Amino acid sequence: MNLTINIIGTGKLGKTIGRLFNIHHLATIQGIYNRTFAHSIKGAQFIGAGTPISDFHSLPEADIQFITTPDDAIAEICFMLCQKKNIKPGSIIIHCSGAFNSDILLPMKSFGCFVASIHPMHSFVNPEISVSQYAGTFCSIEGDKAATEVLMPLFEGIGSQLYLINKEQKALTHVAGVFASNYLITLSQQALSCLQEAGVEKNIAMKIINHLMKSTVLNLEKTMSPESSLTGPIQRGDTVTIKNHLAALKNTQQKTIYALLGQATVNMTSHSKNKLESLMKIFDLK
Repeated sequence: MNLTINIIGTGKLGKTIGRLFNIHHLATIQGIYNRTFAHSIKGAQFIGAGTPISDFHSLPEADIQFITTPDDAIAEICFMLCQKKNIKPGSIIIHCSGAFNSDILLPMKSFGCFVASIHPMHSFVNPEISVSQYAGTFCSIEGDKAATEVLMPLFEGIGSQLYLINKEQKALTHVAGVFASNYLITLSQQALSCLQEAGVEKNIAMKIINHLMKSTVLNLEKTMSPESSLTGPIQRGDTVTIKNHLAALKNTQQKTIYALLGQATVNMTSHSKNKLESLMKIFDLK
């Protein structure tokens, strides 16, 4: 199928999937629109296809309208699409937000369009890197069947691994991504702060953190179980070590983070009831 695509919003995600669709010859990229025309030009250059559009209402008809803007702009873009006179009946309107489901696009159904949402569980830091590392990315998908039947082979063609979700629970999948990706970075910052306070030079500290995190992820890949991958003082039940850690933390926020994560971690262990209670008591900072 020679699908035609417009891309509305060529940020890191929009650039990545646009280029992947182009280099895999899966669709014809037509109009590329951003609020700033210069960004539309840069987006088309990176993707290697498509025509930069300065006027939103000049976007051509397309089989698929991709909305890859920040989340807060999706509803506005949907409203703007509703004002267009050349929306193709039977076309697909899709957004790639993890926070919203396809219901935010429901106004488009009155024009005979089908709606869907696909959220790639991938950290889009740099489009060049993301293009090279995208294969194997898991993507949640939900929406009209007529839309998902077209979109699934399109995304599978760029290396996505798709899984259907209940749109009413979509926010939870996004929360999972925040825990697994965003908060991993937050934890690395906390670890860096501790190492630097202990006198370790930043470059060495980051190498230590990266090495440890990589080995932990490898353990998760091998065991496919957080409980089976857990190591450290909580897993061993080393109450003295945990008390020493809390005493060493002078920053109140860090101490609170350590204690809250400790409470959540205790619940992953198989200690006796008495040991569990003693551990939970240590992490109660009240």
